[in-house]
Amino acid sequence: MQLELSPLVLFDFIAISTALMLGLLFFTVKSKNKKANFFLGLFLWSLALEIFESAFDSVLHESGMEIYFMPITSLFTIVFLLFYVIKTINNPFNKKLLFLLFPGILVNGLELLRLDMEEFSFFDYLFNISLLLYIMKLLQQHKINVGHYYSNLEHKTFSWLKTIVYIHLSFYLLWIVEDIVQIDRAISENYFAEISTVLTLVMVYWIGYNGFNQHETFKQKLFNYNTTENFSTEQNKSGNTKDSKVFQEIRTQIVNEKLFTNSKLNLRMLAQKLFLNEKELSRLINQHSNSNFHQFINQLRIEEFKILMNSPKAQQFSVLGLAKESGFNSKSTFYNAFKTIEGITPKEYENRH
Repeated sequence: MQLELSPLVLFDFIAISTALMLGLLFFTVKSKNKKANFFLGLFLWSLALEIFESAFDSVLHESGMEIYFMPITSLFTIVFLLFYVIKTINNPFNKKLLFLLFPGILVNGLELLRLDMEEFSFFDYLFNISLLLYIMKLLQQHKINVGHYYSNLEHKTFSWLKTIVYIHLSFYLLWIVEDIVQIDRAISENYFAEISTVLTLVMVYWIGYNGFNQHETFKQKLFNYNTTENFSTEQNKSGNTKDSKVFQEIRTQIVNEKLFTNSKLNLRMLAQKLFLNEKELSRLINQHSNSNFHQFINQLRIEEFKILMNSPKAQQFSVLGLAKESGFNSKSTFYNAFKTIEGITPKEYENRH
């Protein structure tokens, strides 16, 4: 029997072959985040099998071909993504996390016995949505942590991973609605299948591009940030005047020595320069600048940029050149920081002054 392959199936085939190839590269190629990339490779291979199962099941059925056993990887894919996130943000990898692989192993064992697996679909949804929400929580906490430690957050907040999570969440929510409301299958095939196929293909390439550029964020053990820590009223009263004076001295030293102009500056480096404990420095910045380390340093950089704009250097450097002189390492980082702090773009500020 001659098989007729639709454009969607061809797109799926491209996504499968690309995911398998990228997964192999993540296993073998040396990169900045090699240990975590092993799990990213497993994620892509698991995703490739998921796509194959959904895309080619009907094609094989129509052709009369039958595969005795096709691994069900839908309960492994998000688990591997979670493992990748944990390793990349350098959180402790508890061996108990390996128990998250058990549901997938169990389901595949039952499938091997040729048992009906339809009743496990909602467990699949619940399990994976729970993991995706947990990943979002980890990424959100990580964003808070890096803001307390790094002055430059480029490639450190995993916004690309959040996009992957949002895509998966949208898929699961749509599938749930489809199962509960019983949406017309024709509508589902004509619209959702096309959207999911294109999004999946884009997602595979998006992972490949960003995965090789991603490096492990925390290479050293950092102190435990606690932004919700409450100090007693008596402690605040007794230490407020002294702390305020210490903070002003610190701020003056940072400005006078222009320590903020180092684009690679982080909390540890600054604490060593100031002969202070990291946690103490972070506490002083949080309490007396009403911002975290990242915001505090970028505020000083913006102030320096505005000074340079009114100096002879403005005739020698471009706007981006002045931004780099102030400590910013890229155009996007500078523009985002300036717009956040000043409420206008650098170009608008230049035109006004």
